[in-house]
Formats: sequence, C-alpha cells, structure tokens
Amino acid sequence: MKDTNFLKTNLFVNKGIYDNQITYENTIESFKEAIKNKYSIILSVNLTKDNIIIVYYDNDLTRLMNLKDKINSITYEELNYLCSYHVPTLEETLKLINGETEIILDIRTTSHKYYLEKILAFYLDNYQGSFGILSKFAKSINWFNKNRPNFIVGEVLTKKSNLSLNNIIANCCIHTDFKSININYYDIYKIKKIKEDSLVLGYLIDDQEKYLVYKDIFDNLFIDNVYELQMTEEIL
Repeated sequence: MKDTNFLKTNLFVNKGIYDNQITYENTIESFKEAIKNKYSIILSVNLTKDNIIIVYYDNDLTRLMNLKDKINSITYEELNYLCSYHVPTLEETLKLINGETEIILDIRTTSHKYYLEKILAFYLDNYQGSFGILSKFAKSINWFNKNRPNFIVGEVLTKKSNLSLNNIIANCCIHTDFKSININYYDIYKIKKIKEDSLVLGYLIDDQEKYLVYKDIFDNLFIDNVYELQMTEEIL
C-alpha cells in the first residue's frame, strides 16, 4: 500500500524559497533555503532541446529573462548561457536534496515516446526519499500508473477543466493518489466529492490571508511566496 502521509506533513514551497533578485526560483540556492526552513518542495520538471531534464517552471524564457526562446528549442548549454543564473538539472537537484525533505515533481511538458517519463523514472527508481509525481497530462499519469505502479501520482485540476462533476467522474478513470486544485476555482461541495477518493492539495498560496482561509479546506497547500507569510508557530 502506498504511503501518502508525507503529502500532509509539511507545507510545500513551489520552486523553493526565492525572491528572484538575490535567490532565483528553482535553483540550488532556493532548495537549500527550503530545506533549511523545513519545507517540502515542488520541483518543476522540464526538457531542453538536447533532452536534458531540468528544473525550470516556464516553457520559455519570457517571464524571467525577457527572451522569446522556448525551452525545448535550445540546448542545456545555451540555456545556461542565456540565463543570468545557473539552471540545475534534475540529476544535480536530486543529489542535493537526497531525501532531506519531501518533494513533488511537477511535469511541465510532454515528450516524444515518453522520453521524459522514462528518464524521470530512471532517476527516481533509486532515489532515497519521499516523492510524488504531479501532472496535468493524462498520458503521463497513465504511463506512470502502468510502468511504475508503486509511484505516488497526482493530477492537476485547473480552470480549463472547470472542476465540473462530469470531469470529476471522467477523471476517476485516471488513477491518482492525490489532486492539486487551483484555490481560485474551488467549490466546497466538489472538493468534498473529490476527497472521498484522494487527497486534495490547494495551490497557490501567496499571502497570509489566503493561507488562513484555505488551510482547513485542503489536505495541504502549495506556497508560492513564503516571504508574505507570517512565520508563526501555527504555520510551522
């Protein structure tokens, strides 16, 4: 039986702890800060043109670098040349964390013939620590269910899906151990319905007020701006 208790233990910080000025998101430094402050971490998994799995949230360089390059159109070497900071590979990130805190790997893209999923599974097969896979892509979820049935797998439910009851019923055909739901589109009745079959984690909390509103609604929360939370004993 899968042990999903770690999904409820600590708050998860999305991209680590960062300010994108001194410490950038999804970097070795941001993960060290998260570990030091005893948070669990959501890692954004992406793929470069030369099939290097990296930890990077966006599918292009627009938001962080003001460049139009797509991640899947440049090599890993080119990416680090264009970026003003070091973009870590998944391999070096896993070596750093090494089971010191719980992680969720958020799959941000798809790849030909499940290349990303296969390599991701290869790295995780011998990883010593608690982890889960999160994806909005049904084919990725189904691949892990078929090829790594022991992995804990979650599904992202977004505004696009509208969280309709029809979609919730349809999603029952996709086996998952937890759901991740945008807090802006939640509905108490629908969340209670989903909770009958799986854990429900809310994203993204970026201030203290949202934390206080949603902490008792969801099984756990994803934090995106930890500096806006008051670090009280209640939160820790």
